[in-house]
Amino acid sequence: MAQYAEVIEITAPGEVQAGSRVDITVKVKNAFSSAIGVMVGGALEFGVSPWPGISFPEPSTNVNGGAMYSFAGYFTMPDKKVTIHAYSYYYGADGSWHFDDEMTRIVNVVAVPASQFGSIEITSYQRR
Repeated sequence: MAQYAEVIEITAPGEVQAGSRVDITVKVKNAFSSAIGVMVGGALEFGVSPWPGISFPEPSTNVNGGAMYSFAGYFTMPDKKVTIHAYSYYYGADGSWHFDDEMTRIVNVVAVPASQFGSIEITSYQRR
């Protein structure tokens, strides 16, 4: 359970084609009574190490007490199912960011359908 910056929700598609950009939203609630600095981060778990990160163009902001803020992020879908790990941090009185909460969500990879036209073979070529 989060102390100050609670990850409420990860919004992401359920399945995506490999190589496609995946846009996600991580919603974080300030569980403290007054405004604090909140930051998000994220990583993708799919069998490689270290886990690749998720890009958040604006990863931190001040959030009023009891309010929620949605952070937009994105990544490129690999060729297999991924587990999104979203992390929240709060900015402490000591001037440091502190890990606070985590949530996960799975995104499945969609197979690209085979062409309905099959393949084309050139059997003869003559220059005119």
